Amino acid sequence: MFETIKGVHARLIGSNADTTLQARIFHEVSVIAMVGLPLAILVNLIIKVPYVNLALTATWGLTIATYINSRYFGRLKLSFILFSAGTSILTALNYFINSGINGPTLILYLLSLVFTLAVMPIRQYIFWMLINLGFVCGLLFIEYYEIGYVEITYAKRSDLFIDTATTYISVVICIGAIFSYLITSYQREKNNAVMASAALKEANDSKTRLLSILSHDLRSPLNSIAFFLESLHEYEVTAEERRFLESNLLNETKNTQVMLHNLLNWTKSQMDGGTSVNMVRLNLAEVVKACMPVHQAAADIKNVSINVNVDASIKLDADLDMLKLVIRNLINNAVKFTLPGGQIRIYSSCDSGHARLHVMDNGVGISKIKQEDLFKLNAASTYGTNNEKGVGLGLILCKEYTEMQNGRISCHSTPEKGTTFTIEFEEITTEEHHFTQSK
Repeated sequence: MFETIKGVHARLIGSNADTTLQARIFHEVSVIAMVGLPLAILVNLIIKVPYVNLALTATWGLTIATYINSRYFGRLKLSFILFSAGTSILTALNYFINSGINGPTLILYLLSLVFTLAVMPIRQYIFWMLINLGFVCGLLFIEYYEIGYVEITYAKRSDLFIDTATTYISVVICIGAIFSYLITSYQREKNNAVMASAALKEANDSKTRLLSILSHDLRSPLNSIAFFLESLHEYEVTAEERRFLESNLLNETKNTQVMLHNLLNWTKSQMDGGTSVNMVRLNLAEVVKACMPVHQAAADIKNVSINVNVDASIKLDADLDMLKLVIRNLINNAVKFTLPGGQIRIYSSCDSGHARLHVMDNGVGISKIKQEDLFKLNAASTYGTNNEKGVGLGLILCKEYTEMQNGRISCHSTPEKGTTFTIEFEEITTEEHHFTQSK
């Protein structure tokens, strides 16, 4: 029952998303008036002041008309001007037919002022305050100097108290609704501002860290490349020295290329709408095979062996380019942090409808402290076993891209013993795969 009433109220007032605060306040007070004025008319019939009901009925009709004009036609400004002007005139009429200063009319003018200041722009405050003061002072002036214009219309003293009390209660309800909206809106906007400020600070910190990383890490490989090229150009070197320089030049160039590729992909992923996911049916073994040639060459330079054992029957839904980037980064990291003469295993496993690809090395491993920030943008990247450098974006991309493909990535590492990265996706089961597994 409460939820139904809440839903009806929301439709009458308007949602926060498509209705301004001023409009919601106007609609709220209008709805209260549309419900409360008939009750006031009933009270006036009981206390026998029928002429007052003429002004109240006219106010009720004006309220309905301006509410509809604002809520359903979107003309808030026109509605409020008509409402303010009309109610000021009708309230002035009510002053004369409802006992003047001895009646509750001045309380209504106070409500009118609060309502006006809540809805109108600040730059119009003085104008509307002067209008309100002008009406009140004018009415008091007329009653003071023209005594016959105002008569006491209450038959009994109790009627005055009933009328004043009901009017005061109605005014309190309206003012409470107005201030409730204002305070709630202020708190909401304050919370939004705090959240936006925190998000902006985080984005700015990420940008600062990224620029710090780039300024440091891009300088190192580019200096190395320049040094190798200058050595080849300026000095006479033996064939063995040339092969050594060319091997190192190739390695630095490849690392710089991977670094820039990760940077561009990460930057693209941060832009709104920059990265789209194209999910297609893929064979995991074929994807891994396509990623191997470049990394095999790098592994050969370091004398690191790579053993690949991926079930050829595993199929999954993923984005080909994203999956390749994830696998390439994981293999690149494994080569980077494996000592010369070390081993890397790339293998698959399946259970409970999930396919997993594991990239395991027996390299230097990762400390527990560093594992906590493994998939975050840190201010410093890590040197590989041959002083290979990176901007630290590879694992961030791996996590973001894996999750964008509805997968998961995890890491298990023991310092000085090695590291295993695992990416997991839902497996696409086929009859052929079931047959292979049963054998």
